[in-house]
Formats: sequence, structure tokens, C-alpha cells
Amino acid sequence: MLYQAPRGTQDILPADRPYWRYVTGQMHAVAALFGYQQIDPPIFEETALFVRGVGEGTDIVDKEMYSFQDKGGAEITLRPEFTAGVMRAYIENGMHVWPQPVKLYSIGPIFRYERPQAGRFRQHHQFNVEALGELDPAVDLEVMTVAWTLLTRLGYRGLSFQLNSTGCPACRPAYRAKLVEYFRAYEAVLSDVDRRRLTINPLRLLEATWKRCTCPMPSTSGWCAAWTTTPRPCSRSGPRGSARRPRCAVVAATTGWSKN
Repeated sequence: MLYQAPRGTQDILPADRPYWRYVTGQMHAVAALFGYQQIDPPIFEETALFVRGVGEGTDIVDKEMYSFQDKGGAEITLRPEFTAGVMRAYIENGMHVWPQPVKLYSIGPIFRYERPQAGRFRQHHQFNVEALGELDPAVDLEVMTVAWTLLTRLGYRGLSFQLNSTGCPACRPAYRAKLVEYFRAYEAVLSDVDRRRLTINPLRLLEATWKRCTCPMPSTSGWCAAWTTTPRPCSRSGPRGSARRPRCAVVAATTGWSKN
């Protein structure tokens, strides 16, 4: 055969469309249930937006973006994720003056140059939700509940969340410094990519797959001083009787599910 679909892509055939309509229909229904409005950012943006938004030193920016120069000389990238484009739209369209939080969702293809394997494609589809303009940790819980509700509606059972925190603006610099100190002792065994991360974005070293260091890595616990002037472990609830609002609320929830 002369032509085939590019590696890492797939045709969505007529027989598959009813399943796609059902899944995306559930996405729209769950988003509406929680008060999210649909937004469709462009499939491509300026490359610099993703470099800034996703972060230097990440695998997405360093290895996986489909980037090119258009006929006008602009550096353009096919979107590898939704958040950067949604944030650009939020700022550009003055959504910061709307009643907050602004709750938005998107459904569509994203593009990452990864090694194709079972369940992973270079063009795949995401359901993305963003609640912008509010720092309350309850928003994190709502986003997790959106994912949970969708997956249970689709028939998934036995699910669990894995929560992760990289700290807040108050505690992250101290933790970052401790992490750099830890990895300097093992710099000789780091790859070139990880040595670059150590300089520009050391938190990304937590994603590294090397296993040569035997000492325990520094934990994010114990670095947050957002509750009082005395550092305490990062907390989701705070000391009993405290009226201080928790600020260490940078939390990611992973469900391990996407529609490819």
C-alpha cells in the first residue's frame, strides 16, 4: 500500500463513532452538571507559550512537541496539552473580570511525539477541565470529583486517586533548594538531560527513571510555613481550631485513564 496513516495515529471508523459519541456525550453531561462551560482553544499556538506554560526541562517540551516554523517565520507548536492555551485565552479575553472561579472544559486532540505503544498514540484525545481564579483547595476536590463522576458513569469500578503536592509558593523554594543539594551528590550518575534539569527545573528530576541513589529523597512534608511563622508540615486541613486558610494546595490527581 502506497500511503498509510502516520505512525502513532489511528482512523476513527464509522463503526467506532457511536462509542465516541457516547463517551464524549458523558463528558459534556458531567461538565454541565458541575457548571463548566466549553472552550475550544486553537490546535496550534506559539511555541513559546508551551515552553513557558509546560516548563523547560519537561519531557513534553524537550522531546515530545510537534514544532515548526510557519511561512511567516513564526515558531508554532501543535498543542501537547490544553492548559497553556486555556490560560492564554483566559487572559487575552479578559476572563479575570468575570465572576470567579471561571470553570472551563475542553475535548479534543493533542499531539505528542512519543514512542507508539499499546494505548498510547502521538495524536490522542483529552477531556480537560480548568477552574481558574480561585485558590481554595475545595476546587481541587471538585476537579477530582468531576473525573470520578465521569469514570463511574462510564462503568469503571475499583478506582482510587493518587495525590501529589509540589508545595505552595511559600514552601516550594526551600524544598527546591534541598532537592538540588540532594542531587548534587549524585550529579556524576545523572544523564545529560537530568543534569540540565538540575539547573533549570530540579523538580522535574522527580520524574526521572534512574535508580542509582539509595538515600531517601527529601520529602515535601515539613517545608510549609503558610500556617504560622513556625514551619509545619504541609497540610490540607491545618491545626485544630485554626482559622488560617490553607495555602499549600498545589495538588494533582491522577486517574490513569484517557481516551486514545
